[in-house]
Amino acid sequence: MDRYPRILVFTVAAWNSKVGSNTWATLLDQYPRENVANICIREEKPDSNVCSRYFIVSENRVLKSIINRKIRTGYEVQISQEEANSDDLEAHNRRYNEMRKKRRYSMLLAREFVWKIGKWKSRELDTFLDSFKPDVILHSMEGYIHLNRIIMYAIKRTGAKAVGYIWDDNFTYRQSDDCGYKVYRFFQRHSLLKLAKYTNGFFSITNMTKREADDFFGINSVVLTKPLSSIPKIGEYTITYPIQMLYTGKLTIGRDRTIEVLNEALKEINRDGVKILIDIYTPTVLLGEVEKNITDGHFCVIHPVIPQKDALQKQKEADVLLFVEDMDGKDSGMARLSFSTKITDYLSSGKCIFAIGNRNTAPMSYFMENDAAVTAYDFHSILSALQQMVDNPAIVREYAQKAMECGIKNHDREKIHKTFDAMIRNVVEEKDEDTLDC
Repeated sequence: MDRYPRILVFTVAAWNSKVGSNTWATLLDQYPRENVANICIREEKPDSNVCSRYFIVSENRVLKSIINRKIRTGYEVQISQEEANSDDLEAHNRRYNEMRKKRRYSMLLAREFVWKIGKWKSRELDTFLDSFKPDVILHSMEGYIHLNRIIMYAIKRTGAKAVGYIWDDNFTYRQSDDCGYKVYRFFQRHSLLKLAKYTNGFFSITNMTKREADDFFGINSVVLTKPLSSIPKIGEYTITYPIQMLYTGKLTIGRDRTIEVLNEALKEINRDGVKILIDIYTPTVLLGEVEKNITDGHFCVIHPVIPQKDALQKQKEADVLLFVEDMDGKDSGMARLSFSTKITDYLSSGKCIFAIGNRNTAPMSYFMENDAAVTAYDFHSILSALQQMVDNPAIVREYAQKAMECGIKNHDREKIHKTFDAMIRNVVEEKDEDTLDC
C-alpha cells in the first residue's frame, strides 16, 4: 500500500461548490487527489479538486431501468464534463421538489422500492470499483436505504475497510410523532444496523450524537467535527445602518417557516426606518406563498445559490451571519443530533452569528453552551435580539469575538486532521476478518 491509502467516499450529493456540504472534502484536502474517489447518487456536476475520480448512480435512470434493463444507470464523470447537467438532473430536482411539498412517507418508501427493483448494479459500477481498488470506504450513516445498500455492495466487492460518520439523527424515533415517519424510520434503522456490521470505525459529529449513537449501534465512536476553513480574524468591525445580515444555504425542513417569522420581526424593527436587511442565497425553490411571506416588506432579499468560495466572500462582507432551523413546527426535531457544516464556515469568518431554532437541538445547544452566537427560539426572542443589536451595535462585535474564540478552541484544523488520519490508519492496519455476506 502507498504511504497514503486509497479512499472512496460515498455521498448523496456530488462534490459541488454550490451544494455547500463539503465536510469530506475539507477532511481529505491533505491527501493526494489521485488517492480519492467519490460515488454519489445525485445528478450534479462535481467541481472539487480534492477528488480525482467521480462516479454517479443516476436515480432517474434507475427508475427508467425498471422498464428498460439495458439502460446505463451509472457513469464516471470528470470535472470538466457536462454529462451530469442533463435532463436527468431536471427530472430528479422536479421529483424531489414534489416530494418536499407533499412530505409523504409513502412516497419515500415508493422511492426505496424503485431502487430495490431497479438496476443500480452495473458493469460500469463494477469497473469503477475494480479499477480504483480502495483501501478505505468512507460513508455517512444516512437515512437513504438505497445508498446504504450500494455502500455494502462496494465494501463486499472491494474488500475495503469502512468508516462511517454519524452526523444526523437517522436512527431514533425522537424526531417526530407522525405514523408515516415511524414506519419509514423502522426500515431506516434496520438498514443502518446492517450497514454498521460492515463498518470498522465510526465518527460522531457531537458528544450528544456520540452518546445516542454508541448506545444504539453498540459502538465506541470518535467525536469529530468539521475543521475551520481558515483562521478567523475580526479586523475592522464598524457597524453602520442598516445592519447587513446574510444567510447562505437550504431553506428546507422548516427553515423557510423560521425566515417567515424573522421577516415579521424585521417589519416591526424597521417600522420607523430601515435598520436591518437580510440577503438570502439558497438553492431551495420556495413555494409561491412562502416566498411572498419572506419577501413581504423587502427586508429579506432572496438570491440564487452561489458557489462556496463566493459564499465565503459574502460572509466576510456581512455584519451578521444568520443560522436558522425550524423552531417549533413539525420539523423542529430534525436537527436534534446534527451539526451543520455551515456552523464551522460561520465560525471561520470572524463574524457575529445570529442563531434561531429549537433549543433542544445539538446546533442550538452548541451555540448556547459556548456562548458563540446571539440566540433566539420564537418570535418574541427574535424581536428582542434584533432590537438589542440595533440599540447596542457593540453586541455585534462582542459576539464576533466570541465566535472566533469558539472556532479556534473547538475546530482546530491540525487536531481534527490528526484525529481523522488516525482513524483511517487504524482501520487500514486492522487484520482482515471474515468476509461478510451482502
